[in-house]
Amino acid sequence: MTNPTAFVTHGIAHAQRALANVAVMTSAHLNPSTLKRTLAQRARAELARLEIIIRRLLVLMALGLVLPPVTIRASSGHHPDTERVETKASGRLTGLAPRVLGPDMDRDGLATAARSCGPVQAAPILARLAALQELLAAPEAHAKRLARTLERQRKAGEAAPMALPMTRTHRMPPELGAIATALPELLRTAFKSWETSG
Repeated sequence: MTNPTAFVTHGIAHAQRALANVAVMTSAHLNPSTLKRTLAQRARAELARLEIIIRRLLVLMALGLVLPPVTIRASSGHHPDTERVETKASGRLTGLAPRVLGPDMDRDGLATAARSCGPVQAAPILARLAALQELLAAPEAHAKRLARTLERQRKAGEAAPMALPMTRTHRMPPELGAIATALPELLRTAFKSWETSG
């Protein structure tokens, strides 16, 4: 599948399916207060991988957008370059922090887990799941904000972000693993015009 738009649509559908599986795994619909530690670790690892895939899909979508010029409102007290790009529910997912396109982040929350025992609080995991589901409920809006951010970074002379290959893709469903494997090369191609575009 070489069409980036079709690839993103396909990828989002599979990411939504994977998030639904995490929701079932954690019984999110029951809003549990705690989860068994091994289940929590598995859910965190799944969400960490899905975060990377979803971020990369949104960046790929953003790079394919042609946005109209930003209109500066006379009543606005801020410059468009300071425009807020993050939302409350998805802060670290919409901003382009250095690790946005980085490798696996399975370490998230797992370092302290090994030092304790018993059930763990479910709220942080369920909130992370909900934030990802919210992103995929309206990916175009998030992609537009990312496109603005990327454009500002490009105009500021920053280097194009890099997407490192993901590891442990064999642990994912085959289709999702293939999507995760293909994303770095698709992003590398999409970023080729970074330095030459005006």
